[in-house]
Amino acid sequence: MAHPDTAAALAAVDAHFDEFVAELQQLCRIRSRRQEPDQMVATAEFIADSVRRWGGHADLVDWEHSYPYVLAEMPGDGERALLHFTHYDVEVEPAGDDADWISPPYAAEIHDGRLYARGVADDKGALMSRIHAVAAWRLAGLPAPVTSRFIFEGKKWLHSPGLGSFVDAHADRLASDGALWENSWVDGQDRPLLKLAEKGVLYLRLTARTLPRDLTSQNTALLPAATARLAAALARLQRPDGTVTVPGFADDVRPLTDRERELLAEVEFDGDYLRRRAGVTSFAGGLDDRQAAVAIRTVPTLTVAGISGGDMRDDVTLGIPSTATAKVEIRLVPGQDPQRVLTAVCDHLEATGFGDLDVEVMATSRPNMTDHRDPFVALVADAARRVYRTEPVIEPYTQWIGNQGTLAGRPIVGVGVSRADSGVDGPNENIRLDDYRAGIKHVIEVMAALAVTR
Repeated sequence: MAHPDTAAALAAVDAHFDEFVAELQQLCRIRSRRQEPDQMVATAEFIADSVRRWGGHADLVDWEHSYPYVLAEMPGDGERALLHFTHYDVEVEPAGDDADWISPPYAAEIHDGRLYARGVADDKGALMSRIHAVAAWRLAGLPAPVTSRFIFEGKKWLHSPGLGSFVDAHADRLASDGALWENSWVDGQDRPLLKLAEKGVLYLRLTARTLPRDLTSQNTALLPAATARLAAALARLQRPDGTVTVPGFADDVRPLTDRERELLAEVEFDGDYLRRRAGVTSFAGGLDDRQAAVAIRTVPTLTVAGISGGDMRDDVTLGIPSTATAKVEIRLVPGQDPQRVLTAVCDHLEATGFGDLDVEVMATSRPNMTDHRDPFVALVADAARRVYRTEPVIEPYTQWIGNQGTLAGRPIVGVGVSRADSGVDGPNENIRLDDYRAGIKHVIEVMAALAVTR
C-alpha cells in the first residue's frame, strides 16, 4: 500500500533542494572537531535551530563524557515513530594534511557536482538528510506521516562512554518502531548499501610492573624487566599470524547462515586496493578476496594497538624497565559478550602465569545485529528500490565498531548519502549532490512506508 502524499513530499525535495544544500553547507562550515569545545557547542546549537526551523523541537542535553547531545522530535501523524542516530563531530580517524584539499576543509565548496567538506560524508550529510526529509513534508504543506525522533551525538571520546547512560535516561523519548543508523553509502555499482550490524569492542590496557623503579641494567642477570614480562604475556594471547589463543574467546560467536553468506557475497570488496594500500601481496592465512570479505566482518580479532616501556630517548641508556604497558583492542562480533570475553582473557593470563598484570578496561561496547528477515529491513529495502531504481545490497555483518548495542531491541538499518570513495576523514572528503538528493528521498519513502505498514 502506497502513501497518497509521498509524491508531493518527493517533489518538494526537488523544489527546495538548493535550500537544503545551502543549509548543509552552513553546518559543514562549523569546525566540529573534538579538540574545539566552543565549535562543538556551536554545532549542536545549529542542529537544534534547524530542527526548530522545520517545525520540530530540540533540546541540548549536557551529559557525562560527551559534548551536548541534541535530543529532538519532529511530530507526525499516527502513532508510529522512526528514530535517527547520527553524530556531528568530525575527524573520527586520522584526517591527513589540510594542504592536500582542493579547497579549504571547512569552506564547504561545490566542485563538479560534489560538496567538499571535512565531515560531510561522516556524518553531516547523513545528519541533515534526515532533517530535510521531514522538512520536505512540511514544505509540501503536509503533515509528516510518522513522528521522527533524533539523537545527534557530539563525541568527546571516540568510544562514546556516555551514550549508554544517556539512552537509558531518555528511553521514553527514543521509543520507535525502527531506527536508521548513520553509517552507510552507495557502492561502486550505484547500489545503496543497507548495513544491519556493528561489531562491539573491548579495549584494554595491560600493565606489567616488576620493580619499584627503573634500575641499572648491570643487574639484568638478577632482576626482571617489565618489558620482557609484558612481551611474554602478549605472546600468550595470539600467534604471530594474529590467531587468538585465549580459550573460549570465540565460543559464543554466532554462526553464519547460508543466506547470510549469500548476502555477503553481494557486498563489494576490493582486495587489490587493500593489498596495495597495505603493501602486501596476500592476506593472512592465504584468504582469497571472497573469503577475506567474510572474515573481515565475522571473525573476532585481537590487536596489540600499542606498546610502551623503558627509556626510548635517542641515546644509549642503561636501565631495566620497571613498568611496561600495552593497549589491546578486541573487536567483537554478534553473539559475543564483552564481559565474558574479558573474563576469558583474565583467566588465560592467570592460567599462564601472568595474573599479576594489571588489566584496565578502557572502552567497551556490545555488538549488535538486526535480522535480515525483519520486516523493517524489507521496508527500507523496498524504499531504496523505488528511489535508486536498483537492487540494494543488504550487509548482515560489518567490520565497523560502534555503539548500536545501546539501542538494541528495535530493528536498525544503516543508510547514508556518501560513497565508498568519498574520502571519509581524509583530504577532499566529499559527497555527490545527486546522492544527497537520493538520500533525502530514501528517508521520505521509509517514512511513508512505515506509516501504512502494519
